[in-house]
Amino acid sequence: MATSSTDSLISAIPTLTHLPVVHHLVTIKLTRENYLLWKAQIGPYLRGQHLFGFLDGSRLAPSPYLGLTFDGSSQPQPNPDHHAWLIQDQMILSALISSLSENILAYVVKCTTSRDVWLTLERMFTAHSRARTMTIRYQLSTLKKGDSSIADYFHKFTGLVDTLAAINQPLTEEEQISFLLAGLGSEYESFITTVHMRTELLSVETLYGHLLSHELRMAQAQPKVDLSLAGAHFASRGGLSSRGGRSGRFSNTTQAGRPSSGQRFNRGRGSSNNGSRPTADLTNLNVRVDEYQCQENIRVGNGSGNGENIGARPE
Repeated sequence: MATSSTDSLISAIPTLTHLPVVHHLVTIKLTRENYLLWKAQIGPYLRGQHLFGFLDGSRLAPSPYLGLTFDGSSQPQPNPDHHAWLIQDQMILSALISSLSENILAYVVKCTTSRDVWLTLERMFTAHSRARTMTIRYQLSTLKKGDSSIADYFHKFTGLVDTLAAINQPLTEEEQISFLLAGLGSEYESFITTVHMRTELLSVETLYGHLLSHELRMAQAQPKVDLSLAGAHFASRGGLSSRGGRSGRFSNTTQAGRPSSGQRFNRGRGSSNNGSRPTADLTNLNVRVDEYQCQENIRVGNGSGNGENIGARPE
């Protein structure tokens, strides 16, 4: 009797949806930091399998037993729909658990249904999502273009906006444009004024295209400096200064080499520097004071001489 009841129960079970190995489709395991990314993968996967009702409560568990007869004479019979629901729910529960990291798994180890796991995780990360929303809105309000390009600035901006949308806190088109324009510098003041004067609201993508065009026009309007001409002008000024410096040094050297007026030196036949010219390099002089042995007579301005030998003095 029991065998026939079991066989009839199995034959009455509706067709189950066998889930493929979930880690081939859901590549990100849930951690404390990536709940939004994990949820963005799990949700579409289960909706595509027509199983998301097990998580949101739209497919609740049927009664475990079939209704009794009016006279109450027969024994309650197991409900095959409940059995099928339980099997399918355990498949979903296994898929969810396999997508959790070890740190998160400790919080859902006592959950017995897939919906219990889903609600537990949702409660865990709701408070975190609120704090995350406030943080992202603050980052948007303080985001500045600075020295970065329009493309880099817009990339940072859209990253923050997309994060808000992922946690069910999307910004309106007008809010996005307000945040985007507020981060521009003073060089875009005329552009911002033009946007504010428009009667129709631009889309964020259209505004981004206008910003790229405005950035290009500003770059083309900047004056260009010819570095080759500037270098030639600098070299010309430096060359004149150098020639002037060399001329001054040569003049000073020449004047220093001339004998003073009213004096004349006659070199004797023993002079060792006959025919030599004045030089500014002392290394070219071969005369040493302690080795000078020549004898010369000195004459004064009237041509007379005292005949005194000015050779080496006797010790």
